[in-house]
Amino acid sequence: MIFSSTWQQTGSTWSSPPSGPHHALLAVPLADEEFLLVGPPSMARTVDADRLRTAPADAPAALPLAAYGEELPILRRYWRSEFGHRPINPVALVAPDLRAVLAAVEAGAGISALPRYLVEPALAAGRGIQLHCSEAPPLNTIYLAVRRGAPANPALTVVRERLTDAAAGWGEL
Repeated sequence: MIFSSTWQQTGSTWSSPPSGPHHALLAVPLADEEFLLVGPPSMARTVDADRLRTAPADAPAALPLAAYGEELPILRRYWRSEFGHRPINPVALVAPDLRAVLAAVEAGAGISALPRYLVEPALAAGRGIQLHCSEAPPLNTIYLAVRRGAPANPALTVVRERLTDAAAGWGEL
């Protein structure tokens, strides 16, 4: 089982295993996703650079959002972490797949907060622009969890070992 929890990075990378109803699980942090606020080049050009430096939450306020869910889970976390409040932007579309959200951003439908690993190719190709740079970007920690006391399962042990070995080289995603 893989699950995640979002945290704000505060000076150094840290992770905290989940608590509460997950006490029957043994959770090991695999990696931290780093979120970036991105938009299509056409919209990025409409954002006033001076206003972005002096009032970063206000500068993109009129731009439409491309969201992962109706409650704006990733965008809401990004805005609260970086700007101290929920976004007030109009929502252009909701797509329950981050790849679809990225495609919408690239097509000019709106701006969004997306994991760095997902948007890096679009940024490198010029299909997207990072709109806001954070000193401590919002993180989402991905955990690998297994049920405590569960009978040993050789296949699951191999999967767990391969995932933890691979994750050692991922760093921040």
